[in-house]
Amino acid sequence: MNVTVEYTAQIKRAAGTAREALNVADGATIVDVLRAAAANHDDAFRRLVLTTGDAPQPTLLIFVADEQVRVDSVEPLADGTTVTLLSPISGG
Repeated sequence: MNVTVEYTAQIKRAAGTAREALNVADGATIVDVLRAAAANHDDAFRRLVLTTGDAPQPTLLIFVADEQVRVDSVEPLADGTTVTLLSPISGG
């Protein structure tokens, strides 16, 4: 199935693109999409979305369509879904 992933902020810079289409297995979850995206990019990108244990970064903000979901969501995604990734930005 096809999923569109939109990148924002520093994840966008690390990916070198604002969005990409990924082909993932039917019934894929957020974790599957993050791992597929990480496989397409370098280590700088991978560190922003996955921990060294290959789990989602706990600070990552993830939206499926317009709804925020937990990084550990096991809800299967539908074909054609758009997933948006945002890493929190600090400063002041």
